[in-house]
Amino acid sequence: MQQDDIQQRLDDFLAELGIPGFMIFGWKKSEDEFGVASSYRDVPAPAAIKGVSWALNDLINKTM
Repeated sequence: MQQDDIQQRLDDFLAELGIPGFMIFGWKKSEDEFGVASSYRDVPAPAAIKGVSWALNDLINKTM
């Protein structure tokens, strides 16, 4: 699946939910390559930044 396809599906998913939200999605594209896409819908930038910061901190704490 291509980057543009993933991006469109994320955008469609958030629109279908009908609520403000954001998501970051990562996937394995090939043996040594990963892709990342994100989508934001009616979420203030500070709220998205706080959520992304929390997720990054959680990942670091769980993997290190």
